[in-house]
Amino acid sequence: MSFTKTRHALCLSALLATAGFMSGAQAQTEAPAAEAAAQQPPAPSVDAQAADAALRKRLQAVVAAIEGKSKLTASSFNEEFLKQSPIDNVQKALESVRTGVGSCQAAGRMESPNPIATSILLNCTKGYVPMELAVEPKAPYRISGILLRPAFWK
Repeated sequence: MSFTKTRHALCLSALLATAGFMSGAQAQTEAPAAEAAAQQPPAPSVDAQAADAALRKRLQAVVAAIEGKSKLTASSFNEEFLKQSPIDNVQKALESVRTGVGSCQAAGRMESPNPIATSILLNCTKGYVPMELAVEPKAPYRISGILLRPAFWK
């Protein structure tokens, strides 16, 4: 009987210690993040309608490239994006999506208060591919980010 009480007491102590440690660790990680956010410059003003129209246009171009109907050009991307992902690598990634899941169409787009980025669900022949797309905050609204997530198979 005393063994069970001792074991429960040790488990409770371990849980409390872990919870205390987690709270302390969370406080330590949240403080620098809050300081970093306060030091960032204010976000540039964005023409929401123009950015949304450009985002839709860029989305159509990406889907057409996945379909193999056209190729994206380097002028569709900003310089920072191209430094990290050359246009040849982007083309290969889009071709591998087509090879892996077949023909794709945009099935849905997540509405967001951020007019320069969105999440899209591509409905493809063999599955669904979640994708995130972002454009620059100012004209010419070139693509600043694409994230293709793993497919969900049908």
